[in-house]
Amino acid sequence: MAHVFESAADRIAFSEAVDFIDQGRAQLVPAELAEDCIRRGLLTREGSTLAVTDKGREQHKIAQRERFSDG
Repeated sequence: MAHVFESAADRIAFSEAVDFIDQGRAQLVPAELAEDCIRRGLLTREGSTLAVTDKGREQHKIAQRERFSDG
């Protein structure tokens, strides 16, 4: 699957957002980032609840590899 982000920093920010969602701390995800990811099909929102889509999970895996192989 191709990257959907313009930079590694964007992918890393998304990866961190997924970590927050998975930890039950979605309120820490910046609203602008959440909305951008919803438009890209990486997240969904039902009421105030954010969830990661299958496409988002795949991108999260890519971003994690980049985050943890950086140094």
